[in-house]
Formats: sequence, structure tokens, C-alpha cells
Amino acid sequence: MTASPDRLAARYFDGTSARGREAEVWIDGDRLRIDAGDDTPDAIPMRHVQWPERQRHGARQAHLRDGGALHFGNPLAFDHWARRNGLGESWVVKAQQSWRWTAWATLTLLVLCGVVYAWGLPLGTRAVLAFVPHTFDKELGDLVMRSVQSEGWLQPTELPADQQQRLRAAWAKAARKAGPSVAPIDLHFNKSKMGPNAFALPGGHVVLTDEMVKLVDGHEDMVVGVLAHEAAHVQHRHGMRTLVQATLLGTATSIAFGDFSSLFAAAPALLGQLGYSRDHEREADGEAIALLQANGIPPSVMATMFERLRDHQREAGLPSLPIALGSHPPDEERIARFRDAPAR
Repeated sequence: MTASPDRLAARYFDGTSARGREAEVWIDGDRLRIDAGDDTPDAIPMRHVQWPERQRHGARQAHLRDGGALHFGNPLAFDHWARRNGLGESWVVKAQQSWRWTAWATLTLLVLCGVVYAWGLPLGTRAVLAFVPHTFDKELGDLVMRSVQSEGWLQPTELPADQQQRLRAAWAKAARKAGPSVAPIDLHFNKSKMGPNAFALPGGHVVLTDEMVKLVDGHEDMVVGVLAHEAAHVQHRHGMRTLVQATLLGTATSIAFGDFSSLFAAAPALLGQLGYSRDHEREADGEAIALLQANGIPPSVMATMFERLRDHQREAGLPSLPIALGSHPPDEERIARFRDAPAR
């Protein structure tokens, strides 16, 4: 069928049959007229016609309120006809067809994601924690402490009682001299399967393993530095922040990537949370430096401790993870930071 300049060839589907019919359509004022046979409605109000967004290479269609549809086989001819009859496109459709707009939108999205990751989620986490009482930290920490003890990760300490007392006294003295900002901790000495280590739990539990004390040869200044680092985790509620940030980040990546691949959706959340963890470690290192300086202890003692710990890991054949997969900053970065910090 050959269409006149004001008419356009189409294939008409009446909504009741799967077979389409050749037709001509044209716009007459506020109505769309269809000529496909005697039983075809000759005029449809334009408000009853939906024009799907134009795709660069997709077919052109029109949906009718009664279930019918029009398919236009020549996209270029339809576009000319639509412009000639005032069927304008929204700025959104025009932007979607422009590679420049697409590039700017992609760049803007990446910048926005970076801003949300760097500042939005941490600020949101602090806002959430402002409404979470510290008693919850204590209850959660107690629960985790009982769990690691019952699962056999921690065994009774083998350190002599007098050595434990000296280390406790050294820490108490250093914390008092540093001021009231130092969070109180409940210090536990334990033999452990995890080797030389120390960790803090929400609410104030801090575990120092026998293996860590032996690694530093019982050096009280090093132990004070380690405990200062762990007390900073308690002070800044890093455990709770990790929990909240992981929840928010996991929710965001699930929305962004959907459920089609649990690994693909979980990977960004895992890598992002490792980045936050490294920030927490840097913050705790800064607090440890400040406490050591307040006590006249050279922060470089911690550089020595990290060197010993690094050597131990190499001797034990433990792998060194790439920075993107590490929960702590690189050893070289931390060693340099403590070594370069002034004594006071």
C-alpha cells in the first residue's frame, strides 16, 4: 500500500487477533485516523494512543487503549512523519540517543558513586550509630567473645601471672597519661590458633594473644602501642561501623546489580568494605601514635613490631594479599608512618 505524504503505512493489530492488517494512519487534529477496513475504528483520540520511546534501531510502534497496536515497518519514514505532525520527543529520549549525553551521564554516575562511597556511606553510618546505644555494642561484643571462646579459637593463657600484671599496669598508666579520650578496655590474654594477633570487639573486649607477646619479647612499649591501636577501634566504634557499612553497602550493590549473580553482586560490596576497613586501621594507627607520643614513647617501636610480624608471616609461608583484597594497609605504609612520626 502506498501512503500519501500526510499518511503513513502501518500494520494494524486489533488486539483480538494475532494477524495484522495493512493500514494507513494519519493525524487529524486531536485524533489518529486508521484506514484498514470497514470494521476498523476510523478515529481514535490522541490521548488514547501511547507512543513508546524511540530506540535508535528499534521498531516504531503505537499502543491503543483498546488493546490494539500499530507497527511501522520503516523507522526512518515514521520519524519524519512524527516530526512533521508535531509528535515531539522528550529531552530524555533525545539524551538517550546522544553519545555525548550518554558519556556525561556515565561520568556523572561514576563521580556520584565515588562521592557516596567516600563520604556518603561513612556519614550515613555515623548518623545511624548516633541512634544505637553503646549498651548494644557491649551486648554484641559479649556474644562474640563467648562464641570465639566456645569454638576453641582461644585457649587459656600460658603467660606468667606477674607478666600479665606488668603489661596491664603499663597499659593502665599509659591510658591515664593520654587522657580521658582513651576508651576503657577489658583486656584478655589468650593462647590462640591464629598466632601473633590482637583484636577488639564492640563494647571493649580486647584480646592479646600469647604469641603476640612472645613476638615482641614482652616489650612493654610495643604492647602499649598494640593496645592503643585496639582501644582506638573501641573508641571509634569501628566494629559497629563495619557492621552498619557492610549492610548499607550490600543493599546498595544489590539494588545496582540485582540478583542475577550473587558473586557479581557481592564482589563490589566486599571490595568496598575492605576499603573502609583499611581506613579504620589508619584511623586507629593515628590514635596509637598520639597515645605513644603522649607517653614519650617513640612511635618507631611499632615499626619494629610490624617488621617482626611481617618476618613471622613470611617464615610461616602466609600469602601477602594485594592491597585491594587486604583489610589492612600495606605493611610498608604502616612501618613508614610509625617510623616517621616524631617521639612527641
